[in-house]
Amino acid sequence: WVGRTNETHTYWGGSLPGAQKCACGLQGNCLDSQYHCNCDAARNEWTSDTVVLSHKEPLPVTQVVMRDTDRPYSEAAYALGPLLCSGDNSFWNSASFNTETSYLHFPTFRGELSADVSFFFKTTAPSGVFVENLGITDFIRLELHTPAEVTFSFDVGNGQCEVTVRSPTPFNDNRWHHVRAERNVKEATLQVDQLPSKTQAAPADGHARLQLNSQLFVGGTATRQRGFLGCIRSLRLNGLALDLEERATMTPGVDPGCPGHCSSYGHLCHNGGRCRERPRGITCDCAVSAYDGPFCESEISAYFG
Repeated sequence: WVGRTNETHTYWGGSLPGAQKCACGLQGNCLDSQYHCNCDAARNEWTSDTVVLSHKEPLPVTQVVMRDTDRPYSEAAYALGPLLCSGDNSFWNSASFNTETSYLHFPTFRGELSADVSFFFKTTAPSGVFVENLGITDFIRLELHTPAEVTFSFDVGNGQCEVTVRSPTPFNDNRWHHVRAERNVKEATLQVDQLPSKTQAAPADGHARLQLNSQLFVGGTATRQRGFLGCIRSLRLNGLALDLEERATMTPGVDPGCPGHCSSYGHLCHNGGRCRERPRGITCDCAVSAYDGPFCESEISAYFG
């Protein structure tokens, strides 16, 4: 079969690129062990290699070529299904925090020796706590400390450690900003957007284990002070996505979803296409443009001969 850049592929779905086999050939269970596809078996009945082509780089399929067509009394048939696209549903999973005393709570964050927190936020407020989890004396916290400063702070028994990223322009511009904080036994690192990351080394002979026992607070704190006003999206802790929308449906002062995606992603619509808000992301309206496609980039033309 031929892929999107006119390259030829001699494997079929369920197998590996370059293997020259179907799935049964890779698994060793073809109808005829001499061949690497069921359809090669010289049977007096229809056989099938029905699969899903899941390696996305060469897709979509533009041609299917049948070879070995000179066998007497042989027939071949194929059906090609639609191209199915899927993405990371957690990318648009978000919540809007409408009061400084509102927050979402989740089970205690288990990040004793390694903690990795990432999310997007947007706000017009000058400050507010994104995430906080407390122990008896230990804690971990991420916050918008000032309009132009995001701070990652924690205590594992060695006294409070802070890592701060400062921006030449304010973060409270009602546009999406990405935060990633990581802490392990050697160091703590914080990065916001494409700004230079900041790193703080851990004490050589200090405590290393982060011991937490409270609920995890998102968008607020246990004291209900310095709560966050705005939107948080795609929150992940140690790689696991938290369902903010599901929890927001049952929490006063917090709404599932976030409006205003076009303010950050409207530039993806090209050639006069108009950005339209969706509950989870955007769509580009190309009706007033001479272009088509998801982002109005494919020219629509006609030839009159």
